Amino acid sequence: MAPLALFVGLDIGTGGARAMAVSATGDVVATGQATFELEHQVHQGKWHEQSPHSWWQAAVGALQRMGQHLTELRVAPETLCAIAVDGTSGTVVGVDVDGRETGAGIMYNDGRAVKQAERLNLLASRFCNKVGYQFAPSFALAKILWLAENAPQQFHTARYFIHQADFITSRLTGVPAVSDYSNALKTGYDLVDDRWPTWINELSDVREKLPRVVAPGTRIGEIHGPAAAACHLPEGLPVIAGATDGTAGFLASGANQPGDDSTTLGTTLVFKRLSKTPAHDTQGQVYSHKLPGGLWLPGAASNTGSQWIRTGYTDCDLEQLSAQALQYLPSEILCYPLTTQGERFPFCCDRAAEFCEPATNHSVQRFAASLQGTAFIERLAYEALDQVACETTSKRCDIFATGGGSQNDHWLQLRADITGRAVHRPACPESAFGSAILAAAGAGVGDVWQASRQMVHIEKTMVPDPSRKDQYDTYYERFKSLLHAKGYLRNSPASGVGTPL
Repeated sequence: MAPLALFVGLDIGTGGARAMAVSATGDVVATGQATFELEHQVHQGKWHEQSPHSWWQAAVGALQRMGQHLTELRVAPETLCAIAVDGTSGTVVGVDVDGRETGAGIMYNDGRAVKQAERLNLLASRFCNKVGYQFAPSFALAKILWLAENAPQQFHTARYFIHQADFITSRLTGVPAVSDYSNALKTGYDLVDDRWPTWINELSDVREKLPRVVAPGTRIGEIHGPAAAACHLPEGLPVIAGATDGTAGFLASGANQPGDDSTTLGTTLVFKRLSKTPAHDTQGQVYSHKLPGGLWLPGAASNTGSQWIRTGYTDCDLEQLSAQALQYLPSEILCYPLTTQGERFPFCCDRAAEFCEPATNHSVQRFAASLQGTAFIERLAYEALDQVACETTSKRCDIFATGGGSQNDHWLQLRADITGRAVHRPACPESAFGSAILAAAGAGVGDVWQASRQMVHIEKTMVPDPSRKDQYDTYYERFKSLLHAKGYLRNSPASGVGTPL
């Protein structure tokens, strides 16, 4: 390696791409980002499609801007040692033999494949019991089956079906059909036995269109000439298998002990726990990613997050508003800040809707109640996760916070107070940083966990304020009672925590 070795992480999200060049000691040297051109996006009802070409354009733009930043710093391109890419989990696109898209990308939150998911759960019932989760309409395999049954021409035109991150790596390498087992989970890959399961052979037309799968952190190729020219990257730069954005975000969080939890607070809330074994959830809400080194990552995602801020407080000074909200916390106003109908975790209820009781027209009071409500959801989520995962919060393990919402110190302290656990924020809580860790591991810095410990630095830690515990506990119990009264939860015989109706 060069004296200054840099590793590139590229994150492809819902609205854009972000590239980041990171040193072996975790210093972010250069960044670049670009948004998607979404004029051809379809987001109506249960359908959500995007143009894969817009993903590639944004990736190219983000990498070019990162390269320009390096040039301004007089950092030579030869310092770049590897690149890894993450993308949204469950997003799938068909490509031809040369890796060109044959249709729109069906996004992670597309829910059209309800009947296909039900049939997959019947066909693969033993497999589902084995791996501890069930297929949901948002899973990639259900969407592929939907295309086979409802858009046969589009289905048969595709030589392979790959994931969002795979599509970008195929453009970088010229190799169209390589995935990683983090992204392939929702396509039915058997993470326990590390192979495509035999029951998928019954879907013969589907099975022959599935990609080769490797572990995250595995070298899968190198940047070829056209991509190098477009992205302003060195030709021959090693390309390392990445992961889903949630898994990459977990690696960026600093969590590294079984029982540690990681919450990504972005548009939605994503919960993950490091575990020695996969979770088994008969309700099908929790599923477990596998990580290199034999560890597992049980987790799930809520439909809530910080989206309510974007829709209701777009023109506000959020730092000032958060400071003003402190005088109204703890809040007797109980709020569940959903921006769309339906919730998937910590309970699953299609008719769940936003509520704020008692109602208030005071914007700061409502803001405070929404901050508190989001933290209540986080606490409830980990109680639900305790029921199906082996490592539980009874060990009082810490929470590692990533996502844009983690940057707010007031909110971070509130979350510590409500969960009763220390909450840590890493210096760079971004999925692109997690992909840079995978790139470093693939380039020989060490295994994924050695690279993580070497590169992740905790910037801020909030510990619970014991003087607020009793009042928050009281309001939290009222919050759960209100969820029961609305029919969103019922009592679990095991622990009394809410389970889905």
